Amino acid sequence: MRNRLSFLSLWSINDALNLEELKAGLDELRLAGVEGVIFHPRFYPNTPVYMSESYLNIISDLIIYAKTRGMIFWIYDENGWPSGTAGGEVMKRLPNSTCNWVEWVSDQDEHGGRIAFGSKLAVSSLDPVATYTFIDITYDGYRKGLSAEAFDYVTGFFSDEVAFLDGHGITVKTGAIPWDDRFAQQYEAKYGEALLPLLSLLFIEGEGYERFRVRYWELLTDAILAGFYHPVADWCETYGKKFTAHLKAEESPFFQLSYSGSCFQVLKAVETPAIDALERYPGNNYYPRIVHSVAMQQGRSASLVEAMGGSGWGVSPESFTNYVMWLANHGIEQFVLHLNQLKLNTKAIQDWPPSMPSHVTWKDAFPALLASLQDQAALLPDLKAKPDVLIVTPTRGIMATFDPKDTMQMNEHDGSNIPRSASGIINEKLLALVEACYASGIHYELSEERVIEEDGILMNGTLRIGKRDYDHVLVADGCRWNDTGMEDKLRSAGILIYGSDNWQELLPSSRVPEVSSEKEGSRPLQTPWMVQPPQRNQIYVEFQDQLDGKLTAELSLEQPVKISGMSLFLHDLVQEVRINGQMLTIVPQHGGFEVNVPEIVFAIASKLTIGVSPLEGGEGCPIAFLRGQFAVISQDEPVEKDEHQWMLKGAFKLVPMPASIDGANLISAGFPFAGLPITVSKTIQMDEKGITTLQLTDVKAAAAHVWLAGEELGWCWGPDFQVPIPKGLAAGSYELKVNLYPSTFNMYGPHRHIDGDRYLTSPDQYKGIKNFADRADAPELTKVIESHFVKWGISGDVRLIHQK
Repeated sequence: MRNRLSFLSLWSINDALNLEELKAGLDELRLAGVEGVIFHPRFYPNTPVYMSESYLNIISDLIIYAKTRGMIFWIYDENGWPSGTAGGEVMKRLPNSTCNWVEWVSDQDEHGGRIAFGSKLAVSSLDPVATYTFIDITYDGYRKGLSAEAFDYVTGFFSDEVAFLDGHGITVKTGAIPWDDRFAQQYEAKYGEALLPLLSLLFIEGEGYERFRVRYWELLTDAILAGFYHPVADWCETYGKKFTAHLKAEESPFFQLSYSGSCFQVLKAVETPAIDALERYPGNNYYPRIVHSVAMQQGRSASLVEAMGGSGWGVSPESFTNYVMWLANHGIEQFVLHLNQLKLNTKAIQDWPPSMPSHVTWKDAFPALLASLQDQAALLPDLKAKPDVLIVTPTRGIMATFDPKDTMQMNEHDGSNIPRSASGIINEKLLALVEACYASGIHYELSEERVIEEDGILMNGTLRIGKRDYDHVLVADGCRWNDTGMEDKLRSAGILIYGSDNWQELLPSSRVPEVSSEKEGSRPLQTPWMVQPPQRNQIYVEFQDQLDGKLTAELSLEQPVKISGMSLFLHDLVQEVRINGQMLTIVPQHGGFEVNVPEIVFAIASKLTIGVSPLEGGEGCPIAFLRGQFAVISQDEPVEKDEHQWMLKGAFKLVPMPASIDGANLISAGFPFAGLPITVSKTIQMDEKGITTLQLTDVKAAAAHVWLAGEELGWCWGPDFQVPIPKGLAAGSYELKVNLYPSTFNMYGPHRHIDGDRYLTSPDQYKGIKNFADRADAPELTKVIESHFVKWGISGDVRLIHQK
């Protein structure tokens, strides 16, 4: 199949290794339609010890099991992130390792300044000795410690966010620039002039500062390649393993510069070039095309994306589809879903959610969702075909005018808020140019000045970069050539050169008309929905701290109350649970811990007082749900926050499960925190001929599962909520049953964040303290008294559709 997509899970191993549990986790992912995993120790409790014999023996058995199930198995090369420290072991072996930088210290009178050097004890990605130690511990550790069969089956290794120094953005944080004591000798050997007298030009403008800045940032780029990427890539090639890595800050060349220099240079060393595409909604159309371009130029089999990290529990099949298809439309074929938690404890719930697919409410829809994406991808244009144009990124132009202090106002998560400085304007113009080309339907690929000068070959009227030929080149504003006659050489070779003033000449003179798939429908079938109460409901238990370290929560009960099957589910083990003063037994259950609540505990009470004593050293405030046959009613009427969400203000009350339920708004009907679907049904009449599709109208749900006369029609989701109807269905009355699935946000929140379900959710959104994942005008304290819920219900009817 053309444009076939591959879906892997970044599998977060955040619990002690238990082979049977790991096997079960693999099987769950396989049944969800995921083709394989990247095994990722993440907040790993070190049981057994990371990279120990016991650890490697269990992983060997797991890899062999994956092999029997036909699942792909990659290994993430670090215990945590970014890559390079071996979970702290490199520093133990090389305790004197340092990360160094150079900075500009202004004089107190602000009329001058001086160069100063700084350092800290840490593993530096510019130090090949540290990298070879890392390889010895991790890469060779797996090679020697895994069984021969298991190591042979491993597809490859994944490196994550390796950047200058220790990956934590010294320039963005302080305005300093990475430094290595070897640079002075390297620079003089290459350029025949002393480096140290010129260092001030990195911070202030003076004679030759633009040329020097380009040379220095290219020296830094070469240093991270020599210090980390080349050694790891060479090891992977030696032992026949794929190597994939994504960089930090790929979104624009300005953002990228202070972390890794040139992504075009670094990703050439990566066998399967990758990007990190976070959040929920499509971003700019520059950075996804980088990895596709590099893959095509280097003759790689594919490019890869680590996708949707931090996109929030409100991710739905609809938003998932839009995001995947945006990336697939840029030629990316391998998707690594960030991330799937082995154990869904409180920390995991808040760890750059969602945990997908295992812990979203609509996980049963995942096989159908992935199949749908394959069908859509097969219809995309073939981006492996010859491109219309090569866009030259002005990497050197940005280097030449780059002032490090400009990065300090930039958002370190997504590179937004870049100032309109000289380098910022060059960056801005490039992104605008790419967006215009994308909107015009031009098939473009990307490179930079240095790649063209050093790697490009002019032959037969084309510019060849590796395996890719280009006969049209679009030079973005700000490009700088070491060879000032480069563009003339391209023209003399017969290559057509364009700029920002005439790129529209690339537009095709005619376009192929789109194939119409217009449909028309019969009148909606106006009959009421019957709503079947669920067997179990739940409410999020919001604990408050007490002075003695205990946690308490109070829930109101309507009297007289008749609620059965009540239990408390906790995502973390605690020392003790008391409800209305009675200590209850804690039992491991369903990936967490459950406490059955006898009716005698609340039979004559008007409220439930839940007291929890956390374990010493354990989760301080575990997420918990009270479950049972009750409805959850707010004391205030719901308020519509926006088209997507309701807000409920005030305390909640538990009431007996109602006999009848309003299916139009299941939040106010008593199910704001629900994690299970609710079934709605009705009888429909099928009398027309040629009906091909059934559509649910005015639906608010993550997904819907549809049956007609007891036969499954399939899964559907927004925006259309359509399922096909079997051909040859006879006229008559049929029972239609629909399971409506709530958004997972309604379970895990953060409910009291000022914006509720955001497109970006970091762990800090749960704390209520403003951080880079919040909107710029958010208050410093983002926790509010209102609780937010994604809309859920069905207020419309059924439309039967036939082709025109």
